[in-house]
Amino acid sequence: MKLLNVYRSEPNDDVKKLVEIVSKDRDVVSFDLNVENPDYDKMLDMVFDADQTICWW
Repeated sequence: MKLLNVYRSEPNDDVKKLVEIVSKDRDVVSFDLNVENPDYDKMLDMVFDADQTICWW
Protein backbone atom coordinates (compact mmCIF):
# COMPACT_ATOMS: atom_id res chain seq x y z
CA MET A 1 0.00 0.00 0.00
CA LYS A 2 1.35 3.41 -0.99
CA LEU A 3 0.90 6.14 1.61
CA LEU A 4 1.28 9.88 0.98
CA ASN A 5 2.00 12.15 3.94
CA VAL A 6 1.25 15.82 3.24
CA TYR A 7 2.77 18.26 5.73
CA ARG A 8 1.23 21.72 6.17
CA SER A 9 3.87 22.74 8.71
CA GLU A 10 7.09 21.35 10.13
CA PRO A 11 6.10 18.21 12.08
CA ASN A 12 6.64 18.21 15.83
CA ASP A 13 7.73 15.16 17.82
CA ASP A 14 4.17 13.89 18.28
CA VAL A 15 3.46 14.03 14.56
CA LYS A 16 6.77 12.34 13.77
CA LYS A 17 5.87 9.48 16.10
CA LEU A 18 2.40 9.10 14.57
CA VAL A 19 3.87 9.13 11.05
CA GLU A 20 6.30 6.42 12.10
CA ILE A 21 3.43 4.28 13.41
CA VAL A 22 1.14 4.63 10.36
CA SER A 23 4.03 4.24 7.91
CA LYS A 24 5.19 0.86 9.19
CA ASP A 25 5.43 -1.76 6.41
CA ARG A 26 4.18 0.68 3.73
CA ASP A 27 5.65 2.38 0.70
CA VAL A 28 5.74 6.00 1.90
CA VAL A 29 6.15 9.30 0.06
CA SER A 30 5.73 12.80 1.42
CA PHE A 31 4.94 16.29 0.18
CA ASP A 32 5.69 19.54 2.02
CA LEU A 33 3.30 22.45 1.72
CA ASN A 34 5.43 24.55 4.07
CA VAL A 35 7.80 25.64 1.30
CA GLU A 36 7.69 28.69 -0.89
CA ASN A 37 5.58 28.00 -4.00
CA PRO A 38 4.66 24.32 -3.54
CA ASP A 39 4.02 22.41 -6.76
CA TYR A 40 0.30 21.68 -6.42
CA ASP A 41 0.17 19.84 -9.75
CA LYS A 42 2.80 17.43 -8.48
CA MET A 43 0.90 17.01 -5.20
CA LEU A 44 -2.31 16.23 -7.08
CA ASP A 45 -0.53 13.55 -9.13
CA MET A 46 0.88 12.10 -5.91
CA VAL A 47 -2.59 12.00 -4.31
CA PHE A 48 -4.04 10.04 -7.23
CA ASP A 49 -1.02 7.71 -7.27
CA ALA A 50 -1.29 6.90 -3.55
CA ASP A 51 -3.67 4.40 -1.98
CA GLN A 52 -4.03 6.58 1.11
CA THR A 53 -3.26 10.24 1.87
CA ILE A 54 -2.86 11.75 5.33
CA CYS A 55 -2.61 15.50 5.85
CA TRP A 56 -0.65 16.63 8.88
CA TRP A 57 -1.26 20.17 10.15
